[in-house]
Amino acid sequence: MRLWMFFKLIIITICISLLAFAVLPEMGMMDTLKLFAFGTVVSIGITAFYPDIRGVKAGDHVSVVTGSAIPAIIGRIGTATTDGKKPEQIKIALQNGTEVVGVIESYTGLVSPAKIRIIYEEKLVD
Repeated sequence: MRLWMFFKLIIITICISLLAFAVLPEMGMMDTLKLFAFGTVVSIGITAFYPDIRGVKAGDHVSVVTGSAIPAIIGRIGTATTDGKKPEQIKIALQNGTEVVGVIESYTGLVSPAKIRIIYEEKLVD
């Protein structure tokens, strides 16, 4: 998920650099490249540290896993119903309608949602 954030930030950086080059008459090609390099570093920094600052917010898609090895790779997709940061407990609504409580293990990866380990799952019995 962070990959899209990086691409958006780098496009904004390129646009600002080119706009500054076009509008400011005293700005040369080297100044434009320096501005582009600075924007790239800022884009990488924001992409790397933003999930740690933000945490998991209500409404975010998360991957719910159990403690065993095989489901940890696959996981079920759910939606966080409460906010939290590592290693806090949050509530997650699964796609089948059940609600689980889990611990935040990792934040959003480059292309994957945050990983939540289940500690309590309410099973509905017919």
